[in-house]
Amino acid sequence: MALLPFMKRRGEPKPEPAPPPSEPLPVEESELEAMKRRLALHRKIIERYRDIIETSEDKSVTELRSLINPENSAVAGVRDLINSKFRPYLYDRDFPKAAQLAYSYCHDEIKNEFLPVDFWLTPEDIVELKAADEMDKAIFLCSLLIALENQTAKVVVETEGRKRHAYVTFEYDDTFYLMDPAHSVNASGKKDDVISEQITDAERKLIYEFNNLEYNEW
Repeated sequence: MALLPFMKRRGEPKPEPAPPPSEPLPVEESELEAMKRRLALHRKIIERYRDIIETSEDKSVTELRSLINPENSAVAGVRDLINSKFRPYLYDRDFPKAAQLAYSYCHDEIKNEFLPVDFWLTPEDIVELKAADEMDKAIFLCSLLIALENQTAKVVVETEGRKRHAYVTFEYDDTFYLMDPAHSVNASGKKDDVISEQITDAERKLIYEFNNLEYNEW
């Protein structure tokens, strides 16, 4: 069998001559810069089609009530997480603590996010993104409280022009509660006292409340 001849190590190759000077290569943009650029682009698109988006997102009274959905799978998933803290969960005994856990979830887990147009997030969107504006936060919290068996929970909305403020109220054991997870408000007491502390210049505002069963204007 023929043997291959032993290959001698060759000398180091001579270096290639340096290429002539040219324009410097562009510096690769950082991920943060790319995100800022995409955000500016997306905002430009949204602003151009704001009127179309907001028109399509308008809700009738019936449609507004349908946003409160305690049977939604995403809401039920958070409810089950809260119920797992109790063995078993009993409404008459455990609801006050469960309501505080619901508030804490919406306050701590769901980050405040301003939306540049009126746009309704679904419960699935909120749980996935862990972000929502104050209206969507209030709707999610109200749905969650009803899922925890308190049928008095309602979203209360104050509007003045394009400004809008939303929070959740409910009653339990002769006590009135008001929760606003977007602004760290968690109050309880007599209804008139709590409402008077939270609503100012009521004569200048349209105030309405709703849940999955009813809609009322003040």
